[in-house]
Amino acid sequence: MLPALANYFRISVDELMCVSELEMKEKYAEINRTWDENNKKGKHSENAALMRRSLKTFPNDALLLVQLSTSLEKIGGSEVEKLEHLRESIAVQEQILRFCKDSEVRGATMYNICFAYWKIGEREKALGQAEKLPNLYKARENALVYFLRGEERKAAAREALMPLAWAISLHLKVLYEEENDPAYLSKAAQVIDILFDGEEQREFADSLRRTLAD
Repeated sequence: MLPALANYFRISVDELMCVSELEMKEKYAEINRTWDENNKKGKHSENAALMRRSLKTFPNDALLLVQLSTSLEKIGGSEVEKLEHLRESIAVQEQILRFCKDSEVRGATMYNICFAYWKIGEREKALGQAEKLPNLYKARENALVYFLRGEERKAAAREALMPLAWAISLHLKVLYEEENDPAYLSKAAQVIDILFDGEEQREFADSLRRTLAD
């Protein structure tokens, strides 16, 4: 009954049993360290099991739910097994959207679940969810540069260049595919060359160029 009671009061099982806050933090940190190590080694089934157990102690924790969803979608197996994992991942993401208040987590989940719906053939749900996403004009990066000043403003503007370049490259490639006009790819390459000419951005720029070439 402990997980059910903890879930009702929106607290963890440890809190219900009066375990100290420090012990809680250490346990939570260890869970996430283990998940990170497993993820690097490709142990996605182990991570899914770890997250399911951990969520009994930390019900509706956004990070654990995200990590469970991510692990489920990376598990291999037969096509039937992959579909089963994908459906469970969708259920987890829907749970995140019901309980999570963090705008960044919600935004990422709203974006990712579109593709999950699409992969299982639920086209209308995918399109409906995509329609709810904010457009490029209403993005966080575009608002921040109006309110920040000095170095913070400059840093925000620089950080925005990467997602903006990715979006420009994506849409120019789509236009190339639909109109069969190589000029769009040329324009995308020019944008990348103009925006990213430093060593620190080379890896990202190269990844964009590879995307255009695929």
